[in-house]
Amino acid sequence: MTLSFQTQHSNHVRGGFTLVELLVVIAIIGLLIGMLLPAVQAARGAAQRMQCQNHFRQLAIATHNYHDVHQELPAESYFDPDPEKYKEFVETDRIDEAHTSFRMRLLPFIEQAAILGNELESIEDYALIPVSGFFCPSNSRRLVDLPNYAADRYASHYYGVAGAIGYDPAGKFYQTDPRQKNVAVGPSILGPFANTGTIIIGGEVSICSITDGTSNTFLFGEISWSDYGAHYNWVRGTVISNARGITALSSSKGIAQNLPINAGKTHETLKLVLEPDGMEYDVPVRGRAAGHGVGGFGSNHVGGTNFARADGSVHFYSDATDTTLLMYMSTRNGGETVSP
Repeated sequence: MTLSFQTQHSNHVRGGFTLVELLVVIAIIGLLIGMLLPAVQAARGAAQRMQCQNHFRQLAIATHNYHDVHQELPAESYFDPDPEKYKEFVETDRIDEAHTSFRMRLLPFIEQAAILGNELESIEDYALIPVSGFFCPSNSRRLVDLPNYAADRYASHYYGVAGAIGYDPAGKFYQTDPRQKNVAVGPSILGPFANTGTIIIGGEVSICSITDGTSNTFLFGEISWSDYGAHYNWVRGTVISNARGITALSSSKGIAQNLPINAGKTHETLKLVLEPDGMEYDVPVRGRAAGHGVGGFGSNHVGGTNFARADGSVHFYSDATDTTLLMYMSTRNGGETVSP
């Protein structure tokens, strides 16, 4: 008996995807990634903003602890106007202990006192050491970004608020530091240097002297947006770089009307009134010529930047915040009406 076998294929056996099906799958994956990416970026941005605000809170707490010990807020720097005393530093573009920033004074209060135990050739060599609490996580650039200047040293994204600069809408002209006598020297705009705020040259600002109220007064702000181009190392406070005396306010900045948050992202210069005669200056807001006394506050956070107030609270201010409010919040005893 002969047996015969007949193989019948009732169903077509597929060997894989067709090109059309593969393209459809790829398109679906691409669509899902496109939908997911903004959410991931938003979550990352929110996390960076929260971490930045935590840095501000730690600095604010440290500032209050410093005040408890010294009965004043940390000075932006100290300054002796005698050019002979500091001739060496003028000629070498170095600083001494008096010209270090408020950040140096806060190191023992942010658990970084060990940094001061290093024996270094120059005070500015402390800036070879990074301090994570001085950086906004939204900006990966942490080194000095001034062309041809100490590029191996670390900067900071957080600055003291020295006060208001220029006129307010009511016609009030804000007092500035008399030791900075020249607003313009050659092509540079050097100041003036505000001293109506909380972190100023010479210090001597106590919590009790903030008569506008600590909840209505800025303590710190951030300048962390990319391409600012005027971040000195974190050690520097007032800079002495020529025989005319102080020429740059490096760790604290004033706030001028018509200089909004994140203005530097879209402007090279802005016209600002800096003197009582009402004269307008074209003030650089990015690059080495920027930031001598007027702060281009802003960040890489979407839509605004963080400020810490003198009561220790931290708040996010949008790009659209009225510059008059920023000026009013930058003074400690201006008597302005503020609704932050």
